[in-house]
Amino acid sequence: MKVYIWLYILGACSAISLGMFLFSLNRDNILLKKLKFKKTKILVNWLLLAVSIICFLLLIYVFMYIQKQINIFNLS
Repeated sequence: MKVYIWLYILGACSAISLGMFLFSLNRDNILLKKLKFKKTKILVNWLLLAVSIICFLLLIYVFMYIQKQINIFNLS
């Protein structure tokens, strides 16, 4: 189970940043329409989405890397 700790960490990071993206995007869209702010305020939201996607892709990469290492050690 210790082998997969990075998978849990990356999954949690991805889920948290995706949740924050969805929550803040909805709130900021309502505020942008009401208060007529500049659209650059939404940049943080898109950065949260980028972090979420990157963490998810790292999760897939780390899983495949760990599986390859386990297979190499089993063949020895």
